[in-house]
Amino acid sequence: MPKILNKYCPPTKLFFVFGKAALSQSVPEYVFGHGSDNHIQNSQDRAAQDWRQVKKACGMIRFFSPFIFSLAVLLYLAVVGSNAYAGPKRFQWSTRISVSETYDDNINLEKDNKEDDWITSITPGLTLTVMTEETEVNLDYDLSFVLYARNKDNNTVRHSLTLSGLKGIPIAEHLTLDLDESFQVSEDPIEISDYVTSERRSRERYYRNTAGGRINYHFGEGDFFYAGFHHILLENDDPSLEDSQHYRPMAGFTYWFDIRNGVSLDYSYTRGEFDVSEDFDQHRSSATYTHRFSPRTQTNLSYSYDSFDYEEIREDYVGIREDYVVHSSSLGLSHQLTEQVSGSISGGYYVQDREQSDDTSGFIGNASLDGTFRFEKGAFTLNGSSGYRQQFFEAENLGFSKYYEASANFSYQLLERLSTTLSGFYTRDDYKEAVPDREDDTWGGSAALNCLLFHWLSGSLSYQYRQMDSSIGANDYIDNRVTLTLTASYLGKPRFF
Repeated sequence: MPKILNKYCPPTKLFFVFGKAALSQSVPEYVFGHGSDNHIQNSQDRAAQDWRQVKKACGMIRFFSPFIFSLAVLLYLAVVGSNAYAGPKRFQWSTRISVSETYDDNINLEKDNKEDDWITSITPGLTLTVMTEETEVNLDYDLSFVLYARNKDNNTVRHSLTLSGLKGIPIAEHLTLDLDESFQVSEDPIEISDYVTSERRSRERYYRNTAGGRINYHFGEGDFFYAGFHHILLENDDPSLEDSQHYRPMAGFTYWFDIRNGVSLDYSYTRGEFDVSEDFDQHRSSATYTHRFSPRTQTNLSYSYDSFDYEEIREDYVGIREDYVVHSSSLGLSHQLTEQVSGSISGGYYVQDREQSDDTSGFIGNASLDGTFRFEKGAFTLNGSSGYRQQFFEAENLGFSKYYEASANFSYQLLERLSTTLSGFYTRDDYKEAVPDREDDTWGGSAALNCLLFHWLSGSLSYQYRQMDSSIGANDYIDNRVTLTLTASYLGKPRFF
């Protein structure tokens, strides 16, 4: 019951119950459990009905809160924050509508009994922008009506809301603010974002809201303290998947002793809560020393301590859940090769000290290369990394994982109105807390042609391939998607203030 109360905002529940009692000048019997059996049964029925209303109301509050929050931030920047900026500010809006047709040969990511379908999406969208000399803040919202040709029960409405660009917003002398907000409602079984790469085996809808912010106090050139908070909420319509959320306060500072030598100390606490799985508390602290050889080259040495504590573990839980501590250290080097090309590389080692089972360990590494070339007509990025991560707040909460991954992206302007993009990736996950043992190899790629037909109309044709090979054979799948999209857009006149 406490988890349910926490999920469905108990203050609203209590306010509703006692507010109703005040109007009737009596306290409802279902609060205290008094009265005859029939009276109590009627009261319990009313309680159930009231509870459903409370859940619905709280659901509406959760749905609209990202919109209200994002609009409030833009209003602050446009009105209240006027004195915080030097120079003029510009407000601009744009609207668009897209129509796309997708052929997907495996809509539920099944190994056998695959279902294909034609999926039509009609997506109106709106962007609001506030620009200053130093920042550009965008609020993007897209509402997508999704229609399936064969599996009409999957017809749905998607929502996508993103607030971006809120970095280093001045709010007072020496104080800046960072904020981000992302809200998604979708039924697409492949969920990919900055925080998760999640796969589902159905077309049930899910809701994800990710929000974070921090305040920075600057006390020197490159020196600052910060304190922040990050929150993730995930809800699934699929009853076989559990809802979850996390709360993460954090703090830290960076200090430069001189132009070449600096240190950073960071701490975060994460509280993870789930409908079924064990809740947990995570404490993570890290220290990093950075040395600049030149304006283009620097190295860093880091150490982190990660403590992971589960609450009482249920006897019927299928899997390995035990407390552990991870010690990790790494040495890295980054270099600006040219004005357009930069690269970095790092390597290290981690040890997972488990409370009961044998310890695990592994290599930590990261390498990246990105840049532009040939008169800025092309761009590329290459990334590779390995180490450990905790897979929670996704479709499956599989826990501690040892991973290896690599990705590449390439884009090129073929003609004035025609461009192409290519990408590929590979990921290997070894889940140490899964029973039976589970290892997943996932790879894929995409290719797209983008054409500007008129100044207000653009089109694209894209292909996506994705494959998983798992040690659990039922999880294997191959998915192919081809999508044709047309987008019409209109850019409103800027307003200066």
